[in-house]
Amino acid sequence: VIRDMSGTEVAKIQERMARVRDAMKIERAGRPDAMVLKAMITPLRERFKLQADDVGEIAIQGNFLDHEYEFEWNGRKVAEVSKRWLRVRDTYGVEVAPDVDTALILAATVAIDQMVHN
Repeated sequence: VIRDMSGTEVAKIQERMARVRDAMKIERAGRPDAMVLKAMITPLRERFKLQADDVGEIAIQGNFLDHEYEFEWNGRKVAEVSKRWLRVRDTYGVEVAPDVDTALILAATVAIDQMVHN
């Protein structure tokens, strides 16, 4: 569950049992549900996509094992995940563009972490 600063639930992540490890549902209060889907695996890297009726499709690609990847929507980078910014072990940062649903990006980041590292 992801909560805003006032403690209100803004997103909830649930693994899709019928498609273990390749899809996770993100329930959002007052907004359409979203899905994080593992896309086709290429020889060089994995890919994911984030889909929701209110945002369409966001492509997610990069190095997921090392927490170095980007979210791209309509050809524009809207978020980036990186370990390079922080020196604390097992920690990574998420930078989200100001006009993007931060809770959705954070929920997708958590879902990807669960799909890749579990």
